Amino acid sequence: MLPARKKKVSHHGLSHPKGLGHKGSVHKGSGQNGSPHSKNLGNSKIVRIERAWGKYLDPKLLAELDETSFMQQCKGGVATKEMLHTYVRQQFHYSRHFTRYLSALLANVVDEGDRRELVDNLFEEMGLGEFGAKPHSLIYRDMMKSMGVRAEDEPVFEATQHLVETMLELCKGKNHLVGLGALCVAAEAIVPHMYSTIVRGFRAAGTPESDLEFYMIHIEGDDEHAKTMRKIMDREIARNPDALHDIHHGARLGIKARIRFFEEIARHHGDLSHKKARLRVV
Repeated sequence: MLPARKKKVSHHGLSHPKGLGHKGSVHKGSGQNGSPHSKNLGNSKIVRIERAWGKYLDPKLLAELDETSFMQQCKGGVATKEMLHTYVRQQFHYSRHFTRYLSALLANVVDEGDRRELVDNLFEEMGLGEFGAKPHSLIYRDMMKSMGVRAEDEPVFEATQHLVETMLELCKGKNHLVGLGALCVAAEAIVPHMYSTIVRGFRAAGTPESDLEFYMIHIEGDDEHAKTMRKIMDREIARNPDALHDIHHGARLGIKARIRFFEEIARHHGDLSHKKARLRVV
């Protein structure tokens, strides 16, 4: 299955705050002299989060996410295949509930037009939208099979269960703005940046491109999902500026749970020192 639409990325050569930039901008894995790192890092670009998310996404939280040992090792190309496979297993336990998070949020959205747009997102996740007829959950299972990764080979980590429970609680709460902060900002808006970093780790570890389809679909498609929800948040803030506090609350709790999730994956594999990874990172 191939994604229906691809985005062109622009290379502006502008200076941006860490992790935030213009739409679709990327930064490459090159050393101080402009030469690519070893392996194929020079060809694996990390997507920046566009500046339009600035009022919703705390750059300190994004930096904290990027500074986790797991993300640093992916960015530097030193994540082991064993660590990446642990990530695949634990992410399976989180992502297989994604339609539950979205369905829980839908139950608390009063505006019929907003519900219709969110249902479109739900349909795409289930394989009924523009991306094709195959549910994303099945694409993920196919990827695991191709990688030789089985979910049952490791228990569900405590931090993984915490991430699942956090997202469900935030999305099913009566205040749908908190749920939007969790699902839109903490789970959709950061995905192109987060997954492109992780894909760099997979490529450096020698993972075939055919095994990365799930991530590429979401790198190219989740920005549109997030924009659908951002329109709702923009309108709510125009009506009541205090709504931003509720959105921030949901986003903060969701990203904090994700940070905890990444940290436990690194600890499970001995947590290579950041110094070793940073020697290879821009």
